Amino acid sequence: MKGEVLSFLENTLAAAVKGPDTVSVSAWGRTRVFERYDLFDDTFIVEQGILSRLENRDPVILVAKSALRGAGSEGGARVFGTVMAITSGNHAVAALPLLSGVLWGLSSLTEAEQAQALPKKVVCANLVGDTVEISQREVSTPDVAEMDEWLQELGLPMRRIVLADRVDETLDFYSRRGQEWRIKPLAWTAEEMAAAMRSSISRIHSPLRYYHNVKGVHFLSYRNFREWGRLATTDFESFLSGLRELAAPAPGLPFPNLLLPKVQSHHEIEFFGIPPGAAERSLIPPILEMWARLGQGGGGEDAQSRVADAAERFEAVSGTFRSLLADPDYADDDSPKFLETIYRHLTGAIYQDEHDTMSRAFDDLRTALPGATYTLGNRFPHEGADARTLAILDSIETEIGHGDRIEYANIYEIRSITDRVRLGEGKTREIVYKTAWNPLPRRLVEKRLARRSTGYGAYTLMRIHAFRALGVAYGPHRLLARNDGAEGDVHYFTRDRYPGLPFSQLPPSSFFDRDPRTGVYETENESLDIIRATIVLMGGAAAENLILKKCTPDGSTRFAEGKEIVEFGYDIRYGKQMPLKVRQCSVRGTMGWPCLDKTDENFEACCRHFLARHAKVAHDYALRHPSLEPPAIADAFWEGFAARTRQIYWNYQNRREQFDSYNPRMFGDYRFAEKWSFALWALERQRQRIDALAEIFHAFFRKLDGGEA
Repeated sequence: MKGEVLSFLENTLAAAVKGPDTVSVSAWGRTRVFERYDLFDDTFIVEQGILSRLENRDPVILVAKSALRGAGSEGGARVFGTVMAITSGNHAVAALPLLSGVLWGLSSLTEAEQAQALPKKVVCANLVGDTVEISQREVSTPDVAEMDEWLQELGLPMRRIVLADRVDETLDFYSRRGQEWRIKPLAWTAEEMAAAMRSSISRIHSPLRYYHNVKGVHFLSYRNFREWGRLATTDFESFLSGLRELAAPAPGLPFPNLLLPKVQSHHEIEFFGIPPGAAERSLIPPILEMWARLGQGGGGEDAQSRVADAAERFEAVSGTFRSLLADPDYADDDSPKFLETIYRHLTGAIYQDEHDTMSRAFDDLRTALPGATYTLGNRFPHEGADARTLAILDSIETEIGHGDRIEYANIYEIRSITDRVRLGEGKTREIVYKTAWNPLPRRLVEKRLARRSTGYGAYTLMRIHAFRALGVAYGPHRLLARNDGAEGDVHYFTRDRYPGLPFSQLPPSSFFDRDPRTGVYETENESLDIIRATIVLMGGAAAENLILKKCTPDGSTRFAEGKEIVEFGYDIRYGKQMPLKVRQCSVRGTMGWPCLDKTDENFEACCRHFLARHAKVAHDYALRHPSLEPPAIADAFWEGFAARTRQIYWNYQNRREQFDSYNPRMFGDYRFAEKWSFALWALERQRQRIDALAEIFHAFFRKLDGGEA
């Protein structure tokens, strides 16, 4: 391993004073020699020669010296300083001798106090690539933050310290510092999951290779188990060292790693892909028997007989392992199913409730980016913050009222599983920031426009302003332009992020009544009120969709494709949570109907094109909610459609002269005036022929439902 972390370690030890004596500790058939370095109040414990042979995921432990003083320690003076230990193997190699006082008597804890301090006070980390990856586990957020700050004070760059766990309290702590990007992000693509899987591969003391998760569990896959087993006939001593690692009692403990408790039902080493309890019943006993048979020389047998015995026993255990796999694909580490499942184990998602497998800050395909920390309103940019992020921060700073100040801001990139761009190069970002005078943070979306020209930026904003004035549910947008290096001048817009979820992604819980006092959902029967109110709102959104003439070159109307955001809240008319409104979150395709002829034939063709899609969405909704009859769904949809049409037409009619004369100047030939005129002409006919359009819609719906058109 080379890079900033290794340079940091070498420079720190070079500045420290090396102790005159060493301490030897035996573990798993191997003796390790530890050296001590003191730098003021801090102490560094380093396995002799470790810096010249670092491997991926070598363990590091960090603990405050005050946590090593037992209740019965003499003297009441406060103890300052931190102990940092770097070893090979696993964290217990240094943690257990340190806590028991073997390492220079640095600890005065009793056995009971050691058992409490190990999970609660010892911060575990690993050297992963050129980063120090901290695993919080059961340690409190203040203690983790203290060790993080200590490393930075010693000179380790912030970007080289990663927090592997997504603990809500810690997530909130770093979010309030604008440093959420330092918490290890979720992978959203197969390539990212595969990279995370590769970076998790580690060894302990033997040739056995594991997938090491954020909680410290070493998962042994069937394929890696088989690779180790081949050593029985090619390198018996290496095979034996792996067997010792699995089955011999851990130093100072009565349990082997296969039975050493780690987190919830998992042990230090776990066989991956088999049902809970199966290993204890069928795999671990024969492995323990194998160690008892071979570990002490095999009862006087010659070497050839021991090898043959080991190979035969291993094949039997291997066959049992494969037969116990919950899915045959788990035998192949390259299979998609193995990848997705091991990734959940690596991130610790399996230890959380099914509804909380991802923390809310990571619930929407977004990844935090370096930004800035704000202190008393002053901005301190993070290394790695790009020009786009800094321009975003400049923009929101200009919106802050006089006397107010930003407390924190986090910048995210909205990810897409279909995108293949590198992190930082995506089209859409989200900004979450809070000021001193606002009790709640504000959320903005920033999106790069499809074209770079100034004219296209103006064309985009003019469409939004025009239809917002009519009453279409667009939010306010603001245009930004900046130079993005090699890409030249690029235009972006920002808008508020609307509360709620896309119609196409509403979870089943959305359609159940919720007690306003307790927040508990009634999950036996869907609420007919919510089902009907939701489709009424979507009917209104469909009316807007037709008024906007949203149409892309491939003919898509972009309706119910994730661009209509449904907001839920308390409705006084019903006395419970209900869908309140729908907002349009995408401009793409607006005024996109290709023919602008003001003829009845063109109008009808346009309406049929859109209404066919609207009927399909309404019918799909009816299939998902059979508690309401399909005709009732169709009627409710059209009720919303007709009402929204009348409302927007009323707005137009009320200021008709101003809307008809609207013709802003812009660069580029985007035919805005011609398209706007057609949109207003079609709006008037949509209102006048609402009954005829109803017949067309219901005919499409009946045909989809198996009836006559």
